[in-house]
Amino acid sequence: MTSNLNITGGLSQAAYDAQFSLDSIPDMPPLVARRTAAADAGLAQFRAIRDIAYGDRPDETLNLFPPLSAEGPAPLHIFIHGGFWRSMEAAQFSFLARGFVPFGAALAVIDYPLMPHVRLADIVSSCRKAIAWAYRHGSDYDLDPDRIYISGNSAGGHLVAEMLDRSWLGASGLPSDVIKGGTAISGVYDLARVAASFQNDSLQLTQSEITDFSPLHRPLDIGVPVIATVGGDETDEFRRQTADFAEKLRVAGVPVTHMVVPGTDHITVVLDALADPSESLNKAVRAQMRLT
Repeated sequence: MTSNLNITGGLSQAAYDAQFSLDSIPDMPPLVARRTAAADAGLAQFRAIRDIAYGDRPDETLNLFPPLSAEGPAPLHIFIHGGFWRSMEAAQFSFLARGFVPFGAALAVIDYPLMPHVRLADIVSSCRKAIAWAYRHGSDYDLDPDRIYISGNSAGGHLVAEMLDRSWLGASGLPSDVIKGGTAISGVYDLARVAASFQNDSLQLTQSEITDFSPLHRPLDIGVPVIATVGGDETDEFRRQTADFAEKLRVAGVPVTHMVVPGTDHITVVLDALADPSESLNKAVRAQMRLT
């Protein structure tokens, strides 16, 4: 149901439906199959410690890929998956290991509770727990608590923005610079527009959720470098929201890099651009992490 909410933009529901659908991506079944094969290959090629609990809920776990070799504690890259807060799981993104593990970093891909069984505040809380776990317990896995970086795509890009906002850190007993840099990929930063689409039939976003969790429309306290990126072949709405988010950060004085990755869509911007060490997006993220 999409009525009774304060929607911005003035488009019809059909128009918003098209913007937040993946139907425009050609050859979707083969693409999904390629993503699955790449995830399986990642699990086969790299050592993985699976289902590490970072919270008390059964769905608050992460998969950790330690570096191939490390001289001392390793920097950690935490990836938050997408799926409009209601689908996908960490194992499906195991292909990302090839983009970070061979370069001396560890990769953690987190799972979190999914809507509609929980609300958005619960998901944000779980992701915060994952950051806290990495800082407080990462040393048990030879991770460096002073070199934590995050990224995420789609709903995960939104959650990256939520994690980078330092307003929650003090109450959690974490240092204000616990996260050293972030990469928000094809994120959703204006939730009213999602609520105007068919996605809200299952999400049932409330007006308070839209107000509280729309990074474009509330003050943010971000103090670390951010890469705001999107696939060049994605819908106008994903590209617009990424551009607006990057501009909001720029005006606020946040060091931000706005990247549009040509020839990639909502899936391949992660499957190919983020995961492939030869691609510009992966290189930019590794440069942010000071990895060679």
